[in-house]
This record gives sequence, structure tokens and C-alpha cells, in this order.
Amino acid sequence: MEIIEVLKGLGIGEKEAKVYLALLKMKEGTASKLAESTGLDRTLIYQLINRLVELGLVGYVIKNNVRYFIASNPEKLMESLKEREKNLEKVMPDLVRIAKEKDEETKVEVYKGKEGIKSVLKDILREKKDYVVFGEEGKLQELFPIEFEWFLKDIIKLGIREKVLVREDFKKEAWKTKNSEFRFIGKEYLSPSMTVVYGNKVAVLIWKKPFYVTLTENKEVADSYRGYFELLWKLAKK
Repeated sequence: MEIIEVLKGLGIGEKEAKVYLALLKMKEGTASKLAESTGLDRTLIYQLINRLVELGLVGYVIKNNVRYFIASNPEKLMESLKEREKNLEKVMPDLVRIAKEKDEETKVEVYKGKEGIKSVLKDILREKKDYVVFGEEGKLQELFPIEFEWFLKDIIKLGIREKVLVREDFKKEAWKTKNSEFRFIGKEYLSPSMTVVYGNKVAVLIWKKPFYVTLTENKEVADSYRGYFELLWKLAKK
């Protein structure tokens, strides 16, 4: 993953990230040097620097009436992230309370691309409940080998158990853990997509590029999928 993409995920703009990285490399530099290094307009450099100063990522010293900018230690980013997490934890009870005040209703969300699939994996861990899977084909480890390996480690840490129906022709490709229970069934019983049922949610992962996920949140719907899963589970082979 590129450094700039990670920094953008922390709320730092792309051009701000370029300026910060340039400063890290040159240790200290003037606005002119930064403009030359990044290819950005000198006037824009000052605007970006001011923003980085506000974030605590850049400081400066004055030598011979010239201002030299200095990048803060990168560990400052981690400190900033931890501070944000603490602030979020403080208001989380209020956010949860507000969410629960809404009337129960069926929620359907559609995600596009690989990030949508990753968001479902994270949501399963947040739910901290056992889940069932229809149609495991080894796609998760193929597309996200590192993320999926960590996901499997996390379900062990959290004590989450999974029951997985695997297509018979994909026996060797599915990863499992001590918290996994697999059974194998013919492809005629399963759709080409993969379905995960956890909590009150049903996620359907569609593997055709650019990849889609439909996430339905409704207890009755989730329970009906679990009922169908149990029927297939009895038909499947160990």
C-alpha cells in the first residue's frame, strides 16, 4: 500500500502528504525548495504548510530571516490517531443511543469494489457473533491473502465460530481454523455468489468485477437464511 494513500486515510490531503514526505526526506527546507521538490506552486505550498502545522506535523525555525520548515517525527501520526480513537470512544455511547432510537426497519446497502468486501469482514469482527457461510470458493484468500489471514486469526481471538458450506470441487482451496466447521456440498445447491449470515445481517458477495456486496439488515431475513443453511448443512458431507 502506498504511503500517500495511507496518509489520505488519516485525513491528510494528497498534496499535504506530498509536502510532508518531501520534508521528511530533506530534513528541513524552505517554501521554494518544497515547491521545486514537489512541483507545486509556491503560494500553494504555504497553504499546505499551514494545514500541516495545524495538524502538528510540521514546525519551523528562522535563520537569517528565512523560514525553514521541519517535518515532525512520523510517530506523531500514531499519537494523533490514538487521540482521535479516544475522542470517538467518549462519544460512542451517545452515537449508539441515537442509532437505537430509530424505529427498526430493513436496511439494504450496496458496496462496490474490494473495499466493500473488506468492510464486511470488519463488520463481522465488530459483531462478535458466530456466523454461517454459503458457497466458500477460496475467493477471499485469493483476493485478500493478508487481510483474510488476519481476519481468521481475529475470529480465534474473539471466540467467534464459523460454519461453512464449501463447494465439493473447492475442498483444497478453502482456509480454515480451529474455530471453523466445514461441510461439503454440490454446486447445484449453491449460487455463484458467497453469502455470509451474521447477527441480523446477510451479506451477499458477488465475485464478478468490479465486485459488489449487498448487505441486508433485518432479523427475520437473517433467521430465514439461517434456517435454509441448516437444511443444506444436514445434506452436506463432512
